[in-house]
Amino acid sequence: MRKKALKKFVIAFALGSALLSIPLVTAYASVSQNVNFTFNYNVVSGAKNNKYHKLNKGYVNLKLAVSGQGKSTEKIDVSLFKERWGPDDYYGVRSFTQGKGGASVTTTHQYYVGSSSSDFYIKAEKISTNYTTKGVGTIKNK
Repeated sequence: MRKKALKKFVIAFALGSALLSIPLVTAYASVSQNVNFTFNYNVVSGAKNNKYHKLNKGYVNLKLAVSGQGKSTEKIDVSLFKERWGPDDYYGVRSFTQGKGGASVTTTHQYYVGSSSSDFYIKAEKISTNYTTKGVGTIKNK
């Protein structure tokens, strides 16, 4: 009789723990992580600057406010990668518009990542090297 009661208790405890952990997993998946970059030259890479992000499998939103000191707007291409042994996994490039004269333009783009990892990084590229470009924003699972 005691074995039966103990077995019921263990099963109830396991199910209760599993049910309580579901909201925690959901909350963890939607946590924003800061993205910041400043560069004068053509490319800045999170892998070279040791700026990695933890993302889960699924859709990811990257929201950036991009500004520059130039007198005209410029397109900034931002790619998402996952570092691994061999060639890094590439999840696509999205174009952001840089504001002019120090003003920023905020844009949100979406990527789809095929697996969870803490080895994701972004790489931003531009054509002009005449002035500093800054990007500030967040990346998070949708």
